[in-house]
Amino acid sequence: MKQANNSKCTKCNSEEFVTEPNQYDILRFVNGKFEVIRSEFTDEECKIFCRECGAEINNKSC
Repeated sequence: MKQANNSKCTKCNSEEFVTEPNQYDILRFVNGKFEVIRSEFTDEECKIFCRECGAEINNKSC
């Protein structure tokens, strides 16, 4: 796991990050289309990855 320095990835210097997909939406079919009722998380631990190279970032502020 890499440590984020100055808001950049230490592996590739990217400034964009993504979280691990850990949520899903509850949908309801209303008037011929789906509407999001609420979102729920599947995991209490949040993981952050560099969007460019995929390195996992050690970030305690999540």
